[in-house]
Amino acid sequence: MQFNPTDKSNSIVGDIDFLLFGDSSTLNTAYSLADRVRNVNIAYDEVVAELYKADPNYKWDDTTNSDYPIAKTDLVANKDNYLLLDSALVIHRVRVKDQNGKFVTLTSKVRSELTDSELNATGGTPDKYFKFGGGVFPLPVPDYGSDNGFEIEFQRSGNHFTVDSVSTSPGFNSQFHQALSVKAAKRYALANNMSDKVTMLTQMETDISDKMLEHYQLRSLDEKPKFKLMKDVSGHGL
Repeated sequence: MQFNPTDKSNSIVGDIDFLLFGDSSTLNTAYSLADRVRNVNIAYDEVVAELYKADPNYKWDDTTNSDYPIAKTDLVANKDNYLLLDSALVIHRVRVKDQNGKFVTLTSKVRSELTDSELNATGGTPDKYFKFGGGVFPLPVPDYGSDNGFEIEFQRSGNHFTVDSVSTSPGFNSQFHQALSVKAAKRYALANNMSDKVTMLTQMETDISDKMLEHYQLRSLDEKPKFKLMKDVSGHGL
């Protein structure tokens, strides 16, 4: 679905009108475009949270992005922290170049569990890092620099719509785009005491969410299954 094209036959805004008012041919001004944009974006954030939980192996990313969720910056000698991007929700991996220019992966640590010696360590190639506030701190602090020598692999949120969005589509499987219109319609129904609509939209929301989660969970089946041996506690010899 596109967000708000002239042809409303396959649009998020048109579907909102149909679900609430039974007619998508014209924009019903009782639900302003500004309110729809805000509520669709809130719905998008909810969907992204569901996608992250459903798809831990694939690491979902909004398909409308023109790049990958990997950021690099220069490694600076004696610099002890690097700011996170505002769009980074979760860090998956941190790498730095060693003194030979080869990337090495750092181990994630919790600051409160590090010793004073580890926190004060300087010189050499970092082998661990911790997150604190909006920064990433490599340890030991390197005493050398390297062009594009600091790399973060991360997860980011979906790309929000604006009142000027027209042909833009959500960056996840099109089979489930209606999740956004249903959720946005439900917020309007709740605010306007449309109890019957709330009941109907809640059921639709649940059905779409279940199907979407099943789809994204199955998509990661190329991962090797993990087996756990069970102990036999049937009481042999008793």
